Amino acid sequence: MIAVILFVGALLFACSMIFISGGFKKAFWVTVGLILTVGSIILMSLNYNQSFGMKPVTVSHRYPLTSSISGKRPVLLYHQLGTKNERVYLYKSNPLEHRLQRTKPAQGPVTVTPNASRNQVEVTKTYRVYQNEELRLLFSVGVKDHQYVMTQWHFSLKPGWRLVGTK
Repeated sequence: MIAVILFVGALLFACSMIFISGGFKKAFWVTVGLILTVGSIILMSLNYNQSFGMKPVTVSHRYPLTSSISGKRPVLLYHQLGTKNERVYLYKSNPLEHRLQRTKPAQGPVTVTPNASRNQVEVTKTYRVYQNEELRLLFSVGVKDHQYVMTQWHFSLKPGWRLVGTK
């Protein structure tokens, strides 16, 4: 819809500059066309760069956490990335699974809480959705609704769990 308003504003501006003779009438329609054109461009750039008209929505899921490898003591594996404090954690949320799931540091932060009351991993995903139907109709061409922002992982570990690095 904003693209249609931009097109109408540009067309109104151009036609009023060319076809309407001088005076108040020409100045009025040129101003209206210019305001529509510039306003549409500003609103489109605000929506694209700063998610104008959208609000964040978070969805959280909690899963039980089982040891990454079988053994006497429960273990949560991680793989160190570079020299920073970035780690990829390898975990299982189902004891019947054989493949390990991974965290992705590029998608969001990971926190580990030792000495918790229960073993679990909480995965929180954040999305942006339009605040209302009017804004969705206005901006639906530029930025899609339900836009992914980031994922956060929070590991809660009971006493006795170890963090073990892999190479």
